[in-house]
Amino acid sequence: MSQELPLQVQEKLSRLQQLQQTLESLYIQKEQAKMEARELESALQELSSVDENTPVYRITGRILIRKNKADLINELNEQKELIKVKISAIERQESKIRERASELENELKAALSTVKGNIPA
Repeated sequence: MSQELPLQVQEKLSRLQQLQQTLESLYIQKEQAKMEARELESALQELSSVDENTPVYRITGRILIRKNKADLINELNEQKELIKVKISAIERQESKIRERASELENELKAALSTVKGNIPA
């Protein structure tokens, strides 16, 4: 009953596990990017409520640098757009990997049912 799986099935199973790990990693990256986007949105909202004459600062490393409010808003909007692009790229990658994982699962089910059918009772 403890018959070894054929090498081809083992390889597909291994590949499926790798795809699942990649999906987990992409999920974490996407959540981090979403969190960063929320932080940027929050900063932009705060900046919108600040008077034009109020000094604003940006943290760079361990120091605060005084910035022009309009310049800072532009920088934050650019960063927000870059993060949106990053999230979209991750989502496309996730979609392709999910599709491939689904194909592999179907192949594995078919292969395992064949292997199961060849086991003597």
